[in-house]
Amino acid sequence: MGDFRVRSITDKADHRKAYLSHLDDLAAFEMMLEEGLFDEGPAWIGAEQELCLVGKDYQASTTALEVLDRIKDPRYTNELALYNLEANLDPLPLGGSCFRETEEQLLGLLDIGQAAAGSQEARILQCGILPTLKYRNLQFENMTPEPRYKTLSASLKALRGEDFQIYLQGADDLITSLNSVLFEACNTSFQLHLQIPSRDFVRQHNWSQMIAGPVLAACVNSPLLFGRELWAETRIAIFKQSLDTRSSSRNLRSKMARVYFGQDWLHHSAAEIWRNNLSRFPLLLTSDGFERATDVVRAGGTPKLRAVRLQNGTTYTWNRLCYGPTSPKPHLRIECRYIPAGPSTLDEIANFAFWTGLMQGNDLEKGLLPERVDFKSVRDNFVKAARTGLGTTFDWFGRLRTAKSLLLDTLIPQARVGLERSGVDTRDIEKYLGVIHHRVTGETTGSSWTVRNFRSLEKAHGTAAAETALVRMMLEYQRENLPVHEWQDYRQSFPVSLNSENTVEYLMTRDVFAVNHNDCIERAEMIMNWNNIHHLPVENDEGELVGLLTDGLLRRHREGSNDKEYVAEIMLRDLETVGPETSLGRLRQIMLSGRFSGLPVVCDKKMVGMITERDLALLQPDDGREIQQV
Repeated sequence: MGDFRVRSITDKADHRKAYLSHLDDLAAFEMMLEEGLFDEGPAWIGAEQELCLVGKDYQASTTALEVLDRIKDPRYTNELALYNLEANLDPLPLGGSCFRETEEQLLGLLDIGQAAAGSQEARILQCGILPTLKYRNLQFENMTPEPRYKTLSASLKALRGEDFQIYLQGADDLITSLNSVLFEACNTSFQLHLQIPSRDFVRQHNWSQMIAGPVLAACVNSPLLFGRELWAETRIAIFKQSLDTRSSSRNLRSKMARVYFGQDWLHHSAAEIWRNNLSRFPLLLTSDGFERATDVVRAGGTPKLRAVRLQNGTTYTWNRLCYGPTSPKPHLRIECRYIPAGPSTLDEIANFAFWTGLMQGNDLEKGLLPERVDFKSVRDNFVKAARTGLGTTFDWFGRLRTAKSLLLDTLIPQARVGLERSGVDTRDIEKYLGVIHHRVTGETTGSSWTVRNFRSLEKAHGTAAAETALVRMMLEYQRENLPVHEWQDYRQSFPVSLNSENTVEYLMTRDVFAVNHNDCIERAEMIMNWNNIHHLPVENDEGELVGLLTDGLLRRHREGSNDKEYVAEIMLRDLETVGPETSLGRLRQIMLSGRFSGLPVVCDKKMVGMITERDLALLQPDDGREIQQV
């Protein structure tokens, strides 16, 4: 949940003071490692559940503060955006019925959250990226009004010196920018914690890196953002780019992003991670009242290490070192941060058991991975898994293995050994690893199910209706707690009716031809004839909508004196436009009153679509359209 008592660094003296506190914390941490002052077991597990809030229209609902006021449960807390929540599960000792108890605990927490959300006409959804999330949801006013978030956003933006850029290539492309860190709020995760003995941390952390790609391949659940098909686990790329303080330059100096997989294996100590963070990444935040941690250790106490943990919270590794200042002895954990939320609670706990079993089933000697495996191949495995999920081919100890073969023949059996070794109930091992086995055998991850249904729905009913249908189905299947390999494709019991209360974005055409105002009229006429369109938007050099051509204007131009040569000379300039959030009822009124046959859809002066009489004809005045079973 982070350290909320933070502020920006004021001047160079404050900066030096903060660094000295960090260095003292790191020195204390190294003393504790050398003297064996950590709790070495038995292991405990824990988890953090990030959640989306959606309204009755299945769009993001910015009601988090009101929902939290209703919940009154300290395990719930806010997240970066007002349409997200986080629930922190109570830790449990690893063994016996721990995963069954974790599932029951999470289902209970979700019931509490759903009841509170219902009072605000909202519902809670577990998904890596909300399919109906819109760019406008990322505006600054939707950031949770917590000083820590605004300070962090301002510090990262100042360090970068320009807006944050997102550029992703998948089945579709996404190129956009934002002036805050709210791209991060697109993502929701199910974060796993496993206590690790300090004497075994190097070996286990290296193993957690080795298995990250294959584990992610089996768990992908975030293929869509803003109606575009991107990566199987788009969260990985979005999170990295949303907090990236690097900017493009002509030199080739290598600099690391603050969200990173790792640069090398660990060789000697867990402290290598924090040394690397302090060496590579400038401090963003500080606080007051840092203790002298080395003095606390020398006095036989347990230091809080607030300074170095604060830096740890602003550098983002996918397998994060966590320090817990518990009594009577502190402990170390690995936090697995790359697992997405969803598709269901059962799926999440299966992912948890699979990862934990693999961690506990590690029999490799400490130095074996650095000797036998190039770290770049492991990092490459992770990125490939994020892109292609179960379609990935992995470099596994120098051999090429398909994801399906590696998971079924090697890793699931190894996870079973690890869970048995940890004393987990046999019935629970069968249940949760069985979910992973069926998911991989049937090649049905959350991402593959989402993409398959999105393509069918979009082709038949448009992007916005497809996104809405996906959210409706996800909510229903999560209510039943069905694992994703049992989810059916869309059917008549999940109708999407469009009526006058729905918005323009449900029906508008997004793939729109446009011309520049300095283009010749012949080019515009060619585009309209070849593509059988009757309206052609006109943009200026900044990409802003400045005019509109119609087939009527071109016909009158041909019939006239023909002394005009450029689009700007004949285009309509006094335009009626609508926004994507305009209701379809209001749109119908505008088009009828103005006798318009088509209108541009505009957001922030930029055209995002077109809507025409032909589109509006698809809307039934009363009962709307329903998605029928294929």
